[in-house]
Amino acid sequence: MATLRELSDAYLESAARLRIEIRLREAGLKDLPQDRRLTAEHDLRLLYQMLREAREVGEIARHYYDPPYWRSRKYVC
Repeated sequence: MATLRELSDAYLESAARLRIEIRLREAGLKDLPQDRRLTAEHDLRLLYQMLREAREVGEIARHYYDPPYWRSRKYVC
C-alpha cells in the first residue's frame, strides 16, 4: 500500500504527462480540418480538467497531514 506522499508523487507525475500530451495536441490543432478540430478542442478541454484535478489531488495528498494546510471540501470530507 502506498503512502500519501507516494500517492502524491504519482498524481504529480500524471499531471506532468498530461501537460506533455496537451502541448502535443495543441501543436497539431491548427492543421486539422474543422470537424476534427472541434473534437480535438473538446478533448483538450477534458485534458485540461484532468490536469487541474490531478494537480489538486496531488497537492492535497502531499500536504494532508500538515496542520496549517487548507483542504478543499471538494475532495475531503
